[in-house]
Amino acid sequence: MRCLIATDIHSNIEALEAVLEDASDLGCDTYLCLGDVVGYGASPRETLAVVRERFDVVVRGNHDAAAIDEAESFRFNEYARAAIDWTRDRLNPGELRYISSLSVTEHVDGVRLVHGSPDDPAGWHYIKDTMGASYQFEAFDEQICLIGHTHVPLVVSLAGGTVREETDTLVRLRPNMRYMINVGSVGQPRDDDPRAAYGVLDLEAGSLELRRVRYPAKRARRKILEAGLPEFLGERLLDGV
Repeated sequence: MRCLIATDIHSNIEALEAVLEDASDLGCDTYLCLGDVVGYGASPRETLAVVRERFDVVVRGNHDAAAIDEAESFRFNEYARAAIDWTRDRLNPGELRYISSLSVTEHVDGVRLVHGSPDDPAGWHYIKDTMGASYQFEAFDEQICLIGHTHVPLVVSLAGGTVREETDTLVRLRPNMRYMINVGSVGQPRDDDPRAAYGVLDLEAGSLELRRVRYPAKRARRKILEAGLPEFLGERLLDGV
C-alpha cells in the first residue's frame, strides 16, 4: 500500500491543492490526514470539503477539537485563539458534526495515526526531537507511528535500544526497526522552508519520501488579511516560521 501523508493543513486550501497536484502521478492509493484540517488560515470550509472528499482516514487535531469545543483553545496563543474563534463561526452544523466524528487515533494496515503523541493522543503533546520520541515507542505496538502537531519534519528510528534521527528525505524502512514519522505541515511549515510539506509512505517497498512543493503562499496570505485574521498568520506563510 502506498500512502499519501498530510498533516496540519490549517485551512490553507492553496497549499493542499498544490500537494494533491504534486502527488497526482505518484500512485498513492490511500490518503491519510493527521489532523488540524482547520485553524489559522482563511479557507476552512473549502479545505474541509477537499479533505472529506479525498482522504480515506483523518484523525482529529487540537485545532479541530477547538473548533467544536471552545474549552480546547485554552492553551492557544492570541493568534491561534482569534483564528479558531473566527473559524468556529463560519463552519456549518454538518461540518462541525464531521469534525466531531473524527477520532484522535486510528490504525491503518499496521500503522498508528495520531496528531500529537501516541501515549496521550488527546493531550496534544509535542514530539520535537529524538529524546521526546524515545519515550513514546512503548506507547504503540505497530512498527510505524505517524504524528503531526509540530509543523516540522522529523523521522526517528529505534533499533536495538538505539534511537536516532533519520535525516535523508528518502528513508528506507527496515523490518527490524521501528519508526515515528512527522512529515511536516502542509499549510503552515515552521522549519524555515515555506513550501508545503507532505510524505509518501510505501509499505510494500518499505520506504518513506519526504516531499516539498511550492504553492501560492502570497494568495493564502492575502486571504488571511482580507478576512481580518491576525496579520502575523499571513506573514509567517512567506517565511516558513
